[in-house]
Parts: sequence; C-alpha cells; structure tokens
Amino acid sequence: MPKILIVGAGLSGLSTAYALRNSNVSVEMLEARPRSGGRILTKNLNSKHLELGATWFGPQHTSLLKLVRELDIPYKTQDNGREAIYDFRPKGNLERFQIPGQAGSSTYKFETGSSSLIEALKQQSSVPIHYNEVVKSVKFDQGFEIRTVDREFKADYLVMSIPPQLITDSIRFEPGLSEFSNALLSKTHTWMSDSIKFSVAFDSAFWKKDGFIGTLMSPQQIIQEMYDHSDVSKAQHALVGFLNSNYSKLKEAERKQRVLKQLATVFLSDDVQTQAYADINWREEKFTIHEKAVLLVPHQNNGNPGLREGFFNNRLFFSASETAAQTPGYMDGAVHRGLEVGEWLLKNLT
Repeated sequence: MPKILIVGAGLSGLSTAYALRNSNVSVEMLEARPRSGGRILTKNLNSKHLELGATWFGPQHTSLLKLVRELDIPYKTQDNGREAIYDFRPKGNLERFQIPGQAGSSTYKFETGSSSLIEALKQQSSVPIHYNEVVKSVKFDQGFEIRTVDREFKADYLVMSIPPQLITDSIRFEPGLSEFSNALLSKTHTWMSDSIKFSVAFDSAFWKKDGFIGTLMSPQQIIQEMYDHSDVSKAQHALVGFLNSNYSKLKEAERKQRVLKQLATVFLSDDVQTQAYADINWREEKFTIHEKAVLLVPHQNNGNPGLREGFFNNRLFFSASETAAQTPGYMDGAVHRGLEVGEWLLKNLT
C-alpha cells in the first residue's frame, strides 16, 4: 500500500487528505504547530469567536463553495452597511462615504468562524496528524525520508502544503532542487504574511447607528481596515479587520489600547465594555514565514505554473494556496490545489 505524507495540516493539506479519504492508500500528516488550520485561525475567547486568519470568500470561489456545501457548513453574507467611515486623522477629519451597491458581488463568511471548515475536513478525512513536528530535511532515493527535529518519517509520496517561501527558507532537500525551482520558491509571496489581523467583541454594537454597520478605513491610524463581525443570533457584537503595519513592533496589549482609543474617538463613546480582544502579527508566525524571509510584492509568483510541477519523478508536489491555478493566495486556491493534488494521487495510485 503506497504511503503518502502531507506536510502541513492547513486548508490545502486537509483538502488533499479529504480527496483521499476513501482510497486504499496510507495517509498521514505532519504539522509544525500544536494546532491544525495554518493561516485559518478562529480564536475562541470568553465564549466569543474572534477571526484572526482567512475570513471572507465570494461567489467566484467555486471550489471552496462546492466543498462548503458538500460539508454542509453554515455561512452568511457579510453586511458592510450603506456607509463607511474614513478616518483621515491626523492629517484630515472623519468623513462618511456611501458604499456603492455592486449587484452579484456578495462577500461571505462562516457563521461560527473559518475554523469550522478545518474541523469538518479533519472529521471527514480521519487522517492521523502528528503535531509539533517541524520538518528539517527531505531525502529522496527510492522513497522519502523526512526528518523533523526529533523523528524520522518515511513515505512513497510527499505533498508539501506549507508556503513555498517557507519551504526554501527552512527545509534542506537531498538531492537538492534545481536553481530555478529554489529561486521560484523563494520569490513566491506568502499570503497573509504582511497582515496584522485583529478582532474585538463588546457588550453592545455601539457602532451600529445612522445606517452605519462597521466599515471603516484609515491610512494613518492603527485600524487600517475594519468590518462588522457580529453573529447571526446577535449574541456576539464584534468587529474584525487589519491593523496598520507601522504598529507591528508594539505588543498585543499596546495595540489593543490604541485600537480601543481610536474606536472611542470615532464613536464618541468611552464606556464600552470589551468582552474579548485578540490580534496576530502573521509576519511573526515562524511556521507561516521565516524570520529572515525576503519581503516580496503581494501575490508575487502566486499561481506560477512552475509551482505545480511534480518533482522527483512525480513523487513530490507543492500544494499551498500560492501554487494554485485558480485564485492563488486565497482559501479557494488552497481548496482547488489541495483537491487537485489529491485527485491526481487517487487516479495514479489506485
């Protein structure tokens, strides 16, 4: 029975495992973190679900939508309201703008967080996942020897679903990959690596008034982009968005203080009760991007055909979202490429 090892228990890796769920091949997964999901992260804090990773998708994300409907995972339309606030301070003022209506351009999000997709895939695929296993080297002869910090794993086929740039910065191959392949991997931008995502829950939705739902943009303040993140039952009143990268050196507690100060001055409310707050600087997540990784242009080389080649006689495949031919760098790309690799293996090994 052929053995397949998948490195990375994020959306792409779990999509490959899902495609292989009814096959007669042996499948195992290695995950460097103590959790699955990769760049999908829903943090449950004080009974609130705070979205810190991939959140939104749309009608054009056909592979993701098909999978979500197949797994029967509830999702809803993101309501951004009729108006947005633009905070131009300190060089300008607070201004309100109409949000232009765009028929057919709905944005969706999962009702109980994006991690619900990860949990459903884990349950359906039932693949053993070895956590806290950081891959250091890959050796190929007749098969693969994969060495982590403390253990060695063997496999006939290897699927690497972690970001391409992280692969070339962190893992040694024997024999080595070609100079062209190494250069391509190192110059492929890692989606989310430039983001600081935050989410905060309150005891009331104090921002919802006069047709305003929660959409805010600001070029200078700490909150750069913000949207409503309340849940269907109204039991959760929350906001979610991205923080200005100029504040990346601050600690989470300091960022929280500045976020709340900005919200207080925008909505003229000093007595709001915070129920939960969390943020994550994805640049500091060592299993997303190497600490010494070169800064790249957003989406640089995402979807490059060279990333979808089979290596070592079609025994090794790269399958992170950045490698996808369809919507690379998004959740849909991760599903599309993950299923594609799984279906290739299913066709050629069974």
